[in-house]
Amino acid sequence: MGFNQRVFGWLFICAGAAACGGSGPAQTLVGDNGGGDTTLAPSPAPPDTSGEVPPPPDSTPPSGGDSLPPDSTPIPPEPPDTSAQPPIIPVHVGIPFGPYALPPEIYGQDFNGAYRPRWNDRVLLADLESARRSNTRVLLNLTGSERYLSDEKGFSFAKWKARVDQHRNTDISSYIADGTIVAHFIMDEPDDPSNWGGKTVPLADIDAIAKYSKELWPNLPTVIRVTPGFLKGYHFQYLDGAWAQYLDRFGPLDAYIATNLRDAQETGLALVGGLSVLNGGSKNSGIPGRKSGKFAMSADEIRTWGGALLAQPYFCAFIMWEYDKAYFSRPDIHAALAELKQKAEAHPQQACRRA
Repeated sequence: MGFNQRVFGWLFICAGAAACGGSGPAQTLVGDNGGGDTTLAPSPAPPDTSGEVPPPPDSTPPSGGDSLPPDSTPIPPEPPDTSAQPPIIPVHVGIPFGPYALPPEIYGQDFNGAYRPRWNDRVLLADLESARRSNTRVLLNLTGSERYLSDEKGFSFAKWKARVDQHRNTDISSYIADGTIVAHFIMDEPDDPSNWGGKTVPLADIDAIAKYSKELWPNLPTVIRVTPGFLKGYHFQYLDGAWAQYLDRFGPLDAYIATNLRDAQETGLALVGGLSVLNGGSKNSGIPGRKSGKFAMSADEIRTWGGALLAQPYFCAFIMWEYDKAYFSRPDIHAALAELKQKAEAHPQQACRRA
């Protein structure tokens, strides 16, 4: 049995039942699978998970971001030792292209990128090694849900710092150096008061947490999931990138792209792009979404909208919400995503780092 099969075989089953990303890594995470695969295989009793929570719960940002249901992915058992495997130097082309909650055992097959949620360090290092060996690049969340990052006063820097500090002694330096880790995903939806005790997160606090991340990992870019328009008016020194993930209700795509590119350039920030494929389609798609009254994107919508985003050289990554086995296995969807992957691989390489 191969490395990925041994270490991550159970994760594939998990991902079919409950996605592991968050936005959920542009939006927050999911507790149902939308595809009917809800049976989990028996697994060993998991370790204490009280401090290990995947990315943020459902929220709807006032700027119009898609809201995502909370994640319920169990934490996998401790993976086997992989230190005996021969070293490898990954080869990366274009920009990272992939979804939230991509099962690590299928890294590199249909995607060369992914958003990785917060899990404990045993699983973190195994995931990163799997990504390296499949030439996959990941955006890494080390803090989890905003409900662990706030108090009665709103956002708490102390709580955010405590979550990050749980990983500060984990050696991820080689994965940063070889580009396996694209960026540190430091916060989700700072513009949504419902996430932060009725207040938005001050822009100075955003730069402060970006600064702390760089004190631990100086060469790791910092990215936040909010459109760059929210970040205008502040001179960021440590934040590197914002996020623009399109869905149908945001209106004409050309105007959406133009606005976000302008705002990112004015703030000096890099820009992650993407699509909310499971809940961001039009009514004409005919594919039910994860939430009542919403629709998944059709193959034509994926091709048209994704192609327009990937035609812009400014984007440094293309991340979709989110992996769903049944949806992604549809022949029409699979073919459309394969076309976008080719465009992503042909895209000019861009670091997710501020100008």
